[in-house]
Amino acid sequence: MDATDSVDQTLTCNIGDVTQAVDVTWKDKDDSPITDGQGGYTFAKGSVDGSDIQASTLTITAATLAALDTASPVTWKCAAKSTLYPESEVSADSDVVVTFLTFAVQAKHSEVLKDTQATISCVVSGLTKQLDAVKWEKPDSGGDITHDVGGFKIAEGTYQDGSDSQTTILTVP
Repeated sequence: MDATDSVDQTLTCNIGDVTQAVDVTWKDKDDSPITDGQGGYTFAKGSVDGSDIQASTLTITAATLAALDTASPVTWKCAAKSTLYPESEVSADSDVVVTFLTFAVQAKHSEVLKDTQATISCVVSGLTKQLDAVKWEKPDSGGDITHDVGGFKIAEGTYQDGSDSQTTILTVP
């Protein structure tokens, strides 16, 4: 799974071939048990769906993620234990591997002839979804630029899943 450490992330562990909900445990990258509601972690064991799959989720706060070394993939683990057969063993750990994307903004340059309309684009990379909003500002804190005011046009662009990026374009009159 690709993720960013800028926002809370939810990991999912799918436990298959179950007819009754099982107990689920999670371990952090150091193989230490995770306690629900502590250390920036919350989890839900989930329930069994119509396909006999139980999806357990682990949510990790952005603050907890920011404290990790995310330069290389990080692995959390989940395991299941039957509630129907309490004497049974806990399953082997299942790895949930997260690769963290690096957020970056790159302005693209272009030459513009005098007295012609200029187009400025920025490529925002390291995304996991469409940007919620795009904001352009005038140089040296000249204030926010608003779409269709003063001849400015803002195209927010569309999230590109293959490159984990979005290109936004400002047209300057």
